Amino acid sequence: EYLRDVYREDMGKREIEVTLSDFNINNLLTTLKQYYRGGRYDFLLNSDKNIDLLSKRFIVFEIDAVKDNKDLFPVVTIIIMEAFISKMRRLKGIRKMILIEEAWKAIASANMADYIKYLYKTVRKFFGEAIVVTQEVDDIIQSPIVKESIINNSDCKILLDQRKYMTKFDGIQAMLGLSEKEKSQILSINQNNDPNRLY
Repeated sequence: EYLRDVYREDMGKREIEVTLSDFNINNLLTTLKQYYRGGRYDFLLNSDKNIDLLSKRFIVFEIDAVKDNKDLFPVVTIIIMEAFISKMRRLKGIRKMILIEEAWKAIASANMADYIKYLYKTVRKFFGEAIVVTQEVDDIIQSPIVKESIINNSDCKILLDQRKYMTKFDGIQAMLGLSEKEKSQILSINQNNDPNRLY
């Protein structure tokens, strides 16, 4: 209602004219309509409670319920990322961390990939860390975002048992810039383990 009535009127009164090519309020209103009262997702963004995420030390967003919804997944992911970026910028001198599990789902979308690229290029400046976890290396190995952003801006890369990728490890080796010795060491993880020893 505010955008539709008050903001639109306010835009018309400004000294500097805002054209539709600068900002198309009609497109924004059409996009937001399904999240407004009476819309398909009116329950999602219309809480009457203010939740202070800034003061919470540990926050988990479980998005399994929306991960396959092409309308909600990008919106919810952007809200989560924006909450972290806001926290990252405002909490000075406090270590912050975002862990994105099953990141390939986010990277698969061009918009989300750009957001993750921005996050990785920015997070260290604000005493923060970004961690990406995936069980399916194949899903992210072809992404230029992975190479340009995540790999190039990550000081630490942790690879667990890669046995199931032995025949495809050349792509991972090239992406990470591993030597033949490093490749052999990684592929030897969990080989010849002593069955009588707890690892």
